[in-house]
Amino acid sequence: MAPPNVFVCTATGTQGGAVARALLALGWSVTTTTRDPSSPAAQALAAQGVTVHAASSFLDNAALVPAISGCDLLFLNVLPVLTDPALEATHAKNLLSLAAAAGIRHVVYSTSLVLPEPPGTAALLSAAAASKREVEVHLASLSPASIPTWTVLRPGFFMTNFLLPLVSFLYPGAVETGVFTLAFAPDTPLPMVDPKDIGAFAAAAFQDPHRFGGKEIDLVSEVVEVERAMEVMRKGTGKGIKARYLGDGEVEEATKVNPMLIIQKQLREVSKGGVVGDVERVKSWGVEVGTFEGFVERERVAFGETYRALEV
Repeated sequence: MAPPNVFVCTATGTQGGAVARALLALGWSVTTTTRDPSSPAAQALAAQGVTVHAASSFLDNAALVPAISGCDLLFLNVLPVLTDPALEATHAKNLLSLAAAAGIRHVVYSTSLVLPEPPGTAALLSAAAASKREVEVHLASLSPASIPTWTVLRPGFFMTNFLLPLVSFLYPGAVETGVFTLAFAPDTPLPMVDPKDIGAFAAAAFQDPHRFGGKEIDLVSEVVEVERAMEVMRKGTGKGIKARYLGDGEVEEATKVNPMLIIQKQLREVSKGGVVGDVERVKSWGVEVGTFEGFVERERVAFGETYRALEV
């Protein structure tokens, strides 16, 4: 029999790229879409054997229908739209409709770790989280005749958040100065996930849909306190990386410049109740997961390039 053909959303990105690599390692076929097939990221995928189609968006059905036709499985990963959080659910539901019409047998939907929202959580964050939960509920409501089986992965804090390009967006100035200005506390536990582990879990779910079917997995590779993460990066890079921890009053003022601090404050508050992810439960699936120290070592070149402006 021919190997399965998997439609992987956003294969040029962090999660989709990790899933594509895991599937290619199995000898499976991978299909994806991108706005610009001539981009370096898309060309790199094509060079690895990925079939890359052009599509202007996840509502471009004229391009999506022929792309998903002939695929057996779907890795559903839809990026948030900050200007319109509800659009994320619209994109996902459209893809699920096309998947059902194409005869997709199993869907792995990667969403995000569910965290309680403390009082004062920004409306934009609440709307984005609600959109993801809406997709989860919709997926679970589909009949087996439509989508026979599905798995939900809820990844935690990406280890790649400390690398370019994400680090410059999430932590302005850290690349240039080595100082992370944070709303976290030093002992805030980060429920970290190595994107490689997302790829491994997606591949495992596709290989064993009976075991993974209907399961919702909070995917955390390791829980690492913030100051420990700084220490691991200092050791791994040999650079003077450190954190500046903001007080409550400072956070309120700083969020006017860096809205991402709101998410950090949310995780800091939530973690006081110990809600950070169950690594042992993740390991019980029998899929090997990594550590942050191992990630920094594996990505030593990328860390060197990210923090090359810093003195040793």
